[in-house]
Amino acid sequence: MKIGSVLENQNLEKRIAITPDILKKYISLGFEISLSKNYGIHLGISDKEYLDLGSKISDDDNKILSNSDIIVQLGMPSEDNISLIKENQTLIGVFNPYDNKEKLEKLSKKKLIYFL
Repeated sequence: MKIGSVLENQNLEKRIAITPDILKKYISLGFEISLSKNYGIHLGISDKEYLDLGSKISDDDNKILSNSDIIVQLGMPSEDNISLIKENQTLIGVFNPYDNKEKLEKLSKKKLIYFL
């Protein structure tokens, strides 16, 4: 099973959904992890550290989102990223349903499983 996470909108969210410690846990459970290039660089976490722990790194967010069974984000994905999410994928994050009602309705039409 594949888990993917792309870099958050840095103007809204500086945190990341998958830290090296979380990555270790996912890898130990048998998940394949794909992250955006420079995913944690702003927090002092290099791509090499993620690679050394077993993650894949890609500069193609479209590929990460379309090939993941589970997408883990902290905030609501952008409109562009929402358009890449496919039916039957699982989306996990903190999506503030009061501010993102329209986006959540759009996601629910895709028959996604999502956790707020």
